[in-house]
Amino acid sequence: MKLLSLNISKKLWLLAASAAIGMGALTLAIMWSEKVLMIEERQASVRQAVESAYGILDFYHGQATKGAMPEDEAKRSAIAVIKTLRYSGSEYFWINDMQPRMIMHPIRPELDGKDLSDNKDPTGKRLFMEFVATVKANGAGFVNYMWPKPGSQDPVPKVSYVKGFTPWGWLIGSGVYIDTIEAAYWRRLIELSIGAFVLSGIILGICIKVARSIIRPLEQAVHIARTVAAGDLTTRIRVERDDETGQLLESLKDMSDSLIRIVAEVRHGTESISTASSQIASGNMDLSSRTEHQASSLEETASSMEELTSTVRQNADNARQANQ
Repeated sequence: MKLLSLNISKKLWLLAASAAIGMGALTLAIMWSEKVLMIEERQASVRQAVESAYGILDFYHGQATKGAMPEDEAKRSAIAVIKTLRYSGSEYFWINDMQPRMIMHPIRPELDGKDLSDNKDPTGKRLFMEFVATVKANGAGFVNYMWPKPGSQDPVPKVSYVKGFTPWGWLIGSGVYIDTIEAAYWRRLIELSIGAFVLSGIILGICIKVARSIIRPLEQAVHIARTVAAGDLTTRIRVERDDETGQLLESLKDMSDSLIRIVAEVRHGTESISTASSQIASGNMDLSSRTEHQASSLEETASSMEELTSTVRQNADNARQANQ
């Protein structure tokens, strides 16, 4: 009910604000979806890369099983090949066993042969123990943690895919840094936010123009209605548009013209009545004058009759005396 009681201007402002909020929410939803898709794409690429490197381990294990080479030599050959592999520019693979102990790390060779049980990232996560737990539970999976980029000492968010190689008791893994995803996400969010802000400004401008085109004729119509209600029919009404507000002004113009005609007819009738009333009043005055004159004649006649009566009475007395 409160919404219905708002005037048109406030309703249009509310509509513009709702559109801006909707665009903002849609922008955030799109960017979040895009971020999720980017992370999933990175995860899919690292998973595919690990599966390819796993195929190398499986190949050399098959060679050792067939007797084409000793198992130790097969392990060394597999490690040598995987150590040189790169994808996406600088991404690499590592191998550790289930202790966990590092078998091969191409970027940090100082870790080779070391027990990694207590190796933690800045958040306190024992990441290699997480790798082993993931492999033991599911055979393969993703693990999120913090790890420094090559040539840097500052840990950044990273997600790795690890897969166990049961015949040798190893797991092979590789990861991608997702800080680039965060940077791309914020860059895209800023770009879309600017676009949404510009679009909101355009919508706001359109709403203001529409509001003015609606409110001004309505205000004019209200003013005309109040002027007519006060009895002033001299206001000129100009209709310059064909939309609903123009139709409203046209209706008010027709109403005003009709009232002017009615008032003119009433005035003409009133003048006719006034003329007739004047004539009736004049006739009444003439009749009154004649009535007064007749009354005066009647009074004179009555006086004469009284005198005549007195004379007759006197003659009667005289005759009675004469008779006596």
